[in-house]
Amino acid sequence: MNDIWTIAVKELKEFWMARGGGARGRLTSFLVLFFVFGLYWPLSQRQAWIDAPFLPGLMFMILPLLLAGGTAADAFAGERERHTLETLLATRLSDRDIFLGKVLATLAYCQGMTWGCALIALIAMNASKGAGPFYMYSGSALVLMVVGSTLLGLLMTAIGVIVSLKAASVREAAQWFSIATLAVILGPVILSQVLPASIKAPISQALLSADYTLVGTVAGAVVLALDIVLLAVGIARFQRTRLILE
Repeated sequence: MNDIWTIAVKELKEFWMARGGGARGRLTSFLVLFFVFGLYWPLSQRQAWIDAPFLPGLMFMILPLLLAGGTAADAFAGERERHTLETLLATRLSDRDIFLGKVLATLAYCQGMTWGCALIALIAMNASKGAGPFYMYSGSALVLMVVGSTLLGLLMTAIGVIVSLKAASVREAAQWFSIATLAVILGPVILSQVLPASIKAPISQALLSADYTLVGTVAGAVVLALDIVLLAVGIARFQRTRLILE
């Protein structure tokens, strides 16, 4: 576990200092993200958040899908471009620890930014409430923010790091990751459009009368299973000897 943590800390330090224009450029991108998702969006959707308590949880659950791309794409493809992959592979660290450390670093970044935006949004909602009651996220929203965002963030991170493992450049990895993201986001929408009415009708009826706690639990279990499978695939595909020869 210590070796995994060592890789994760290294990645986060490099991500902050050496990539994307240095610390100043990274700070600027953070401020833009915090403004859009922590201030503009919640304040412009204030009444919708109050009327539909699950809505902020849904938004912050999806946010890691948008954040994972750049960091995950850089995981191994960036090492190739900077000619530091050979140095990393020459260390005593095991293949599994290197791969999981890369995953952990990307996931930590995604979740840190997501929860940071959620905290700023909560402060902004209460600072601008006037004489209204204190605003607090509902229980369902908190579950979506914490559990749902972590499971989806890990899913997209694992996909991104696996793509980066085989990509020749960060640009190529980002392109393939974008395709994977679109498949995850738009896949269910497209599927709902092509299904015949005879199938969609009972599904819609079942969803309307379903126990959403149970549906959420099942969905979370499915995503968790996918996470475990993707991590296992990534660990199996990360072979130091093959990468050195490539």
